[in-house]
Order: sequence, then structure tokens, then C-alpha cells
Amino acid sequence: MCAANSKLSEISPIIKWAGGKKKLTPLIEQAISKKFNLDKIDTYIEPFAGGASLFLHLATKYQFKKQVIMDINPELINLYIQVRDHLQPLMTGLTNIQIEYNTLSNDDDFDEKKNYFYQVRNCFNQTLLLEQSKSTEIDTTQKIEQAVRFIFLNKTDFNGLYRVNSKGTFNVPFGRRKQLNLFDNDNLLNFSNLLQNTEILLGDYQDTLHFADENSFFYFDPPYRPLSDSASFTSYAKSSFNDASQIELANFIKEITKRRSHFALSNSDPHQSDPNDDFFDSLYSDYTIQRIQAARMISARSKGRGNVSELLIIN
Repeated sequence: MCAANSKLSEISPIIKWAGGKKKLTPLIEQAISKKFNLDKIDTYIEPFAGGASLFLHLATKYQFKKQVIMDINPELINLYIQVRDHLQPLMTGLTNIQIEYNTLSNDDDFDEKKNYFYQVRNCFNQTLLLEQSKSTEIDTTQKIEQAVRFIFLNKTDFNGLYRVNSKGTFNVPFGRRKQLNLFDNDNLLNFSNLLQNTEILLGDYQDTLHFADENSFFYFDPPYRPLSDSASFTSYAKSSFNDASQIELANFIKEITKRRSHFALSNSDPHQSDPNDDFFDSLYSDYTIQRIQAARMISARSKGRGNVSELLIIN
């Protein structure tokens, strides 16, 4: 990778994502740096990319020779690939859809904008179903258009959620946005430049095992273990990430630790709702466990937003 570029130091996530770490990245970096020297890391791997806040923060400061981001959400991965490989047509599509939306009426019921939102959502879901059926190959133009819809829906739906139903189709309702600003030109350009040196993968975190060695660092930000007041808005895919999945991830982490890889992992703090729930304390008892205060930005109810305790686990 080229030397870190100061012009890229302020890259922000281009989407809103539940559990995003943008405000926590300096604290996470500080905790990591107390355990090992990030300057000596060759390969950065983030298997649950989401909004990729920590990746953006660290990859613009350190000279990693290899960078890998992965997610199981195909629409998210498609977005990042289009940002990397087809930025100009993507920006043109975003500009056009933004203009179309912003010129619609802002009446009391948002009728025109609501109808436009659901038209875009229907097109997005039609492409989702086409992708799932694998009956027709999606071409590059369609992939770019789907990435445009992805950002549009993220910016106009209720609270920036990404949620799918049992059929795998996106079902978050309209969020009543009066005006849109879908992207910042410089930020998106810098993000695209950073991704030129990044491997973007669709798949399960276990597929990253071959990257594990003494010079690699993994950051895991999996679907959080639900707390009593948050279980209703953490569904990002058809499959659920339950306690068995959390245990399976912990076993994977044991394997990369045997290979002398470094890691950090974020998750919910069960003590937030039950002081006697030591699920993660027991599961990761061999590692350093810190409790940090995080701002919850996505909640079904406004009173559910605020500072909560989260876990940061480091080897």
C-alpha cells in the first residue's frame, strides 16, 4: 500500500449503519495500541464491514500492505465494489436520483416523496429477487443502479435501517426526509481512492482464516447479541446471529490467536440489561475485556437512543 495520505484522514462512512463505530474509533485505536504496534501490522481484515468506520480510521493512518473488508450482505458489498470500480457513473446516478427526489413536493403528507421512495424500494427488491434466483446475470449497469438505490434508501428510510424480511427483501418504511444530500463529493472520491488498495469480499467471516498470521490484525464487529430493548431492530439478513453463532465466532478467534494474529472485537454488554449475564465474560475470559460507553444512534424509539455500555475485547 502507498504511504498514508493526510488528505484521506477525515474519510467518513458513506452510509448510516446500526452499530457504526465512527465516534468510537479513537477510543478503539487507543485500546488496541496499548496491546500491540499497529505500525507493524501488514494485513488489516474486517470480516463484518458494515459502515467500515474503523477501517476508514486506521487505513488512512497506517501503512498496511494489504487491506480486506468483507460482509455477508451482498448489497453492501456491491456498493463498495461500485465505489471502487465505477465511481463516476455511481456519482452521476446519485446526483440524478437526488435531484428527482428534492424537486418533489414537501406537502404535509409527503405524498409525492413517499410514492417515489416506494417505487425505488420496489425496484431495489425486484433486483434483490433477481439476484437470489440466479436465473439472470446482473450486468454492471444494473449493479451500479442497485448501489444508487441502496444509498438512496439508506438516506430516506426510517432511521437509516437496513432490514429484510423472511423472503430476503428490504422492508424498512419511508422516513419523511424533506431534502437529500446523498454524498459528499470529496469524501466519496477519497473513499474510492482508499478502496483501490483494498480487497472487497462477499462471504462468511470464516473465509478469512487464510489471512491469519503474526502480522495480521482482525477487527470483528458482528451482529450484536440482542439486549431486551434492542432485539427488534438488529435484523440485517435473513439468517440470525444467535448465541450459537457467537460461540462459533469465539472458536474462530481462538484459531486465529493460535496463528498469532491480533484481534479486537466489539459487542453488546449483557450487563446493560442483566448484571448477572456473563455470557461474553466467560466466552472471552482469556482476553482483555473493556467496557466502553457508546452512543446508540439507531433505535426504534427515540428514548432508546443514548449512551450504552459496549464490550471491546482484545488479545
